[in-house]
Amino acid sequence: MKKLYTLLLSLGATFSFAQTPVLTAVVDGPCTGGYPKVCEIYANGTVDFTAFTLQNQTNASTTWGANLDLTPLGTRTNEFVYVVLTGGNLSIATNEFPGITAANSIENGVVNLNGDDRLRIINTATTAVIDQFGVSDVDGTGTSWEWLDTYAKRNNGTGPDAGFVEANWTIAPINTLDTAGTCLASPGPQLQTIVQLGNFTLSSSSFNAIEGLTMYPNPLKGNTLYLTSTANADMSVQIFDVLGKEVVNSNVINNTVNVSSLNSGVYIVKVTEEGKTATRKLVIQ
Repeated sequence: MKKLYTLLLSLGATFSFAQTPVLTAVVDGPCTGGYPKVCEIYANGTVDFTAFTLQNQTNASTTWGANLDLTPLGTRTNEFVYVVLTGGNLSIATNEFPGITAANSIENGVVNLNGDDRLRIINTATTAVIDQFGVSDVDGTGTSWEWLDTYAKRNNGTGPDAGFVEANWTIAPINTLDTAGTCLASPGPQLQTIVQLGNFTLSSSSFNAIEGLTMYPNPLKGNTLYLTSTANADMSVQIFDVLGKEVVNSNVINNTVNVSSLNSGVYIVKVTEEGKTATRKLVIQ
């Protein structure tokens, strides 16, 4: 039991929205070599990046790899930081996105990605997923979230998500950037005028904003989880395991959710009601 509560404390820190990195944009550029390839991360509150790792999952792979220790980003407060592809990508990225500088970015091969690939941030110590873009273990080609030669931006007031929540992203049609970019032989518009990095806002009021939300019993020993709120409106629930995999996606029926498919362990429950969200930890014994 002591180990269980230690894990809960660790997860509490990991999923605290006050001091958390948030994936806010991914770009698959139009320049030669697919440059610039960019991942934008927002430090919500004061974030010590020594605690976090960026990972990718490419093509049809089911393995998360190419780990990038984010330690070089140091500690940042309410600031955008960037990971860009190596090999001259930084100079192209800074030309196309003036907000990207050597001081607020890392060049690394982890973002050598195309529109069928996935990215996520994990807590290095616990391996818990903090935020993710793309469906785990799924080749994105032909999916609604494919981002080939285009970009995806997180919607304001959403995230971080312990698993991919497509509704929290705006994903431009594939090939949107094909004729954009000052880098082209026939220069197009600067990418910043189209993608507009550095303007994501995360309102703390969007989290835990469901008035009077109650989730019980917790810890849970049975198969039924109860959820009530002041509004008593229609609710939906997503439940993620500690690795960030979505294990339940359900509507709340008569204030109940069937969780009989879940094993003993610690989970993250995301509740949505009338456009508001709340996130809770759940222990199943």
